[in-house]
Amino acid sequence: MLHINAVHRWEVQLLRQWELFCDGAEVPVGGFGRRVVAGVTLAGPASVEVIAQLLLPGRAPEESTERLKAEVLRLRDEMPGLLEDDVDQLALSPDVWVDLKELLRTADCQAAIVHAGSELIGELRDAELLPGWAEGWAFYYREWVRLFRMATLEAIARHSLRLDDPGTAAAAARSSAAIEPLRESSHALLIRALVLAGDLREAFSVHEGFRRRLLEQRGTEPSAALTSALGLPPGGARTRGRLRPFGVDATEAAQQQKEAVEHGP
Repeated sequence: MLHINAVHRWEVQLLRQWELFCDGAEVPVGGFGRRVVAGVTLAGPASVEVIAQLLLPGRAPEESTERLKAEVLRLRDEMPGLLEDDVDQLALSPDVWVDLKELLRTADCQAAIVHAGSELIGELRDAELLPGWAEGWAFYYREWVRLFRMATLEAIARHSLRLDDPGTAAAAARSSAAIEPLRESSHALLIRALVLAGDLREAFSVHEGFRRRLLEQRGTEPSAALTSALGLPPGGARTRGRLRPFGVDATEAAQQQKEAVEHGP
């Protein structure tokens, strides 16, 4: 047990895997205690009743509230400085470092979009929230973070295309497509970046790969916008149901993409 009067530096990791650190050392936490820390991190500040309903759905309100109160008292006693002492609201102490909070602070601003590099793109690609946690509330927050990651990566790709930087645009769009293999807007941005870079062979390959997956998993064709990302008119790229990657002027296609990028996906 930690000394009650000590001042500790706490860190909560929610991305890639759940971990709790105190002064740089990993702290083991039991199943329900782990869920309490994660739930308070994501939903707090909130009342005990709200967090109890989040973490213990289906139980009687009085039972879930008492169960949570007992666990919070234990955590405050054994891990001083992790949770606020407010009896009405549950929240992490303001000095606790949280990796998700840091990611949002770093990425959720125009400066991040403008100056995005490979490190931020990689972080957004890999930063899955609480992987493997099956609770409904964990799924809800995981999906929210997933949508944020994809939207930010696509914003980076669009901005990079406007700057004629197909390398960064392709990296960001490819990362977003890796998060959701059936997200058409990410694949359209990737195709635009590849065309702008003059790599028509790969652009056509990405188009056909996406089209094949969409047909196999959903039984539908991609929209005309995906073909338009190649710089070709809708329907003008198909021969016997397949795209023909040759016979297209790369310079002309790239120029069409540069002109269309302001109105891209």
